[in-house]
Amino acid sequence: MSRTIFLYKLDKIRLHETSSLHTLLSLRLSLPPLTTTTMNVFSGKTALLDFYNPDKNPPLPLVELPSHPFEDDNVKIYAKMLTLLPAGNVKSLPGGFKLPTYVTAFTSNNFCLALNMLMRASEAGQIDGSTERIVEYSSGNTVISLGIVSKIMGGPQVGAYISNKTSTQKMELLRFFGLDLTLFGGPAQVEPADVNGGIYAAIQDGMRPGWYNPGQYSSPQNSEAHVRWTGPQIHAQLPKINIFAAAVGTSGTMTGTGSYLKTVRPDMVNLGVFTAPGDRVPGPRPIDLVQTVDLPWQEVIDAAEHVLSKDSYRISLELCRQGLLVGPSSGLSLQGLYQYLEKAKRNGELDSLRADDGNVYCAFICCDQPYQYISDYFTKLEPSCFPPIHNTELLDKDLYPYGVDWILSPNDAFRMLYPAHGLQTPPTEPTDLDDEFKHVHEPLIHAHAVVFDLRSQSDFTRAHILGSKNVDIQCAGTENPFKDPKMLAELWETLRKMLNPLVKDLYDKSVLLVSYNEEIAYVGCSVLRKEGVKAFALGGGFEKWKEGGLDVGTPAARH
Repeated sequence: MSRTIFLYKLDKIRLHETSSLHTLLSLRLSLPPLTTTTMNVFSGKTALLDFYNPDKNPPLPLVELPSHPFEDDNVKIYAKMLTLLPAGNVKSLPGGFKLPTYVTAFTSNNFCLALNMLMRASEAGQIDGSTERIVEYSSGNTVISLGIVSKIMGGPQVGAYISNKTSTQKMELLRFFGLDLTLFGGPAQVEPADVNGGIYAAIQDGMRPGWYNPGQYSSPQNSEAHVRWTGPQIHAQLPKINIFAAAVGTSGTMTGTGSYLKTVRPDMVNLGVFTAPGDRVPGPRPIDLVQTVDLPWQEVIDAAEHVLSKDSYRISLELCRQGLLVGPSSGLSLQGLYQYLEKAKRNGELDSLRADDGNVYCAFICCDQPYQYISDYFTKLEPSCFPPIHNTELLDKDLYPYGVDWILSPNDAFRMLYPAHGLQTPPTEPTDLDDEFKHVHEPLIHAHAVVFDLRSQSDFTRAHILGSKNVDIQCAGTENPFKDPKMLAELWETLRKMLNPLVKDLYDKSVLLVSYNEEIAYVGCSVLRKEGVKAFALGGGFEKWKEGGLDVGTPAARH
């Protein structure tokens, strides 16, 4: 069979055998055709509604950990990836609005969108067309989901009540999603009954005319969706489940999922995982701060574990590096499960947990993704947890942008400097310049052009572009600074020191920087451009100008 070579210049990838391509195509054509459902296509007026509707999506993945400390004990541990919900977190699951007439005409149920609390409020008349504002005290995920859902539905503005100790990164994330923020002092995590806290304030403000507070810490709808979806999905995916672990914050996930699993697996263990007393992980809470939550979590859990934030972040980091991109609350759940299994093993109780095939099947909830907490990982964990940064001298140097069109060939530079000599188009080769343009015997640089020669004073004196000025930056070498980080850092600082004082006289000028090579001048361009000066670098350096047959002068003109 003939061989065809496809050459892609950009990445140098070559596909040598057309027969291989034909084999792949034949294999694909032999499989059942893809359908809209299998392709996860959502279209039409209800596309976003359907996208957020768990009933119109496949079950969220349940992924077994390939490696963990209890492998030799025949323990199987699975991660329930609620991180793969449309809004990227567990809080986008409990829900749906009672949809307006124009929407319900296109969909089979009104349970199809995030936040069941809002749907029930709509059914009860607590939210209607006159509602102007929704407020919720939230660590992030709940109020982000509220904001997204309300926007999709054309609902009211959502405001986040948060602690003033929330990180700037988290505040920016909330504002990114269109939420306005109201800050509260005092403890970062407060009890719902604390009259000085943001939870209480949100409840009170929700009673104002035109306002509504979903009340995630007291609303039974918080757990309702987990009874409908999370619990049934886990049971269908892992019918022999023995232990279910989840972090407890508002307690909706544990209350809903755990209560469902108990109805189908009465002998299983629901493990509630809490933050260690006095410690903090975004989302979960210490057990003493969950006592006043109205959801019946205490009736659902069979055991409790308390986990340090450092361990939560460490386990989360390990999961991320294994390929499961989950946040610190997911690490907390898994660490709590590890602690429980270790105690059961030490006390000789592990065998009592086994399924009929001899394995212990465990599942834990992954609530959200790590990205909004990245800075916290570096605060909580030791530097040894992270790979080193090389060339650290550049962390605070060479910080300005570069433009690909800042380097001019000698011909283009000539045209910029000497327009009075009538050169309208660049020659194809430097030597194609007419003699009358090669030899400019007077410094007739355009009034709005300036040439700064960055070479040493002695080299400048021997030869330079006519009309140029010497700015000796004490860099006599011809090395490429981009190949030497230390040199680049020092060069950048020197150029800032030498060039910035000249800026005030350059705003109406086109500046050409000349050096031993174009790279040194290129760095200078970035410094001047940062200050608003139109600067260019001579491509190839001064020697390239000479090689092009362009005239040079010898009078020393120093700046």
